Amino acid sequence: MQHQFSKVEYAARRDKTLQLAKDLGCQSVFTFGENKNGVGITWLTGWGTTRLAYHFLSSQESILWILFHNHLPAAQRSLKDVDIRDFSLEDIEQIINKFKGNKIATFGVVPKEVRNFAQKSNVELIAIDNEHNKMRSIKSDEEIDALAKGAYATDCGANAIIEKCKVETNDWELLAEARSSYTRLGARDHICYLCVSDMTMPDRDVPAQFPEGRAVAKGSVVTFEISASVAAEYPGQLLRSIAVGEPSALFKELHAVADQALSNMRKILRPGINAMELVAASNVIEEAGFTTTDDLFHGLGAGYLQPIGTSTSRVPVHKPDIEIVPGMAIVLQPNVTAKDHLSGVQTGEMVIMTKDGFKDIHHVKPGFIVV
Repeated sequence: MQHQFSKVEYAARRDKTLQLAKDLGCQSVFTFGENKNGVGITWLTGWGTTRLAYHFLSSQESILWILFHNHLPAAQRSLKDVDIRDFSLEDIEQIINKFKGNKIATFGVVPKEVRNFAQKSNVELIAIDNEHNKMRSIKSDEEIDALAKGAYATDCGANAIIEKCKVETNDWELLAEARSSYTRLGARDHICYLCVSDMTMPDRDVPAQFPEGRAVAKGSVVTFEISASVAAEYPGQLLRSIAVGEPSALFKELHAVADQALSNMRKILRPGINAMELVAASNVIEEAGFTTTDDLFHGLGAGYLQPIGTSTSRVPVHKPDIEIVPGMAIVLQPNVTAKDHLSGVQTGEMVIMTKDGFKDIHHVKPGFIVV
């Protein structure tokens, strides 16, 4: 399974970014990233930031500096209309010097060296992160296609976890099954979080970011949140809970409340509503005496984006006073937990907002899975 964004897509992204900069009195943009944290660089060039990388964009130039010379060949094979160079602070200082007394827009965490260069050249750095994040929350047709392919790969990983979830299997093995299934398709990791706990003596409420060697047993509950992608920063996202044997009364109730919250949110989700209406639709969680640990819903695709909302009892709380519009990719995930945070369930997945409602792009069986 392959996905390549077109030259037309990248040209449109760069034009939109330059327009944001021009609206703030800037004629160019510097974008920064490091160690897979550089969504702006990925969005503008297609480079899934490995180590340190800077990108400069103007109406005449698109330059990408990459740390480690042995990373350049991969970039040169895959990127479109980008001048790819070895990392050089001297090179970057020279470009900043060309803008003496003017403004440069920035996206990402600005390194100290760049701030020093700008100060010496009397260049004002103007952050466009918030404006750019809002712009990226609305997906193009090519982006939606990439997310749908990521959802398919994610579903394959989820089904592998469900199939492998047997007594004496540990979380390392479940993770390996998931990764193996979507890697064979040409997909890559985004996240794969797992939790193995006991339904009668639970001791954790959300999946762990790292496996701990916990083994599945009769009476275990396995919860997971998984995302795979075929294009960097464009994953699907799916969350499920698996009971090994008959679910306990507590976990039946937790999941029933989660199912109801998810159903309530799906019933009202459509373009034109305020995201706070989704928060209100989840009040069944607090009414049942439960709470949440994770966000209730969030945007995804080219970053973790608005709308980001939490249930009313979650601390810290997010209250997104934002209109839902077509083109948003939203993960609905009412992951209900007990107030003592020793037990919890996972459910939900990503949907794509359309003109009339929303489209499901995941196809794993919903609800509490019993094996």
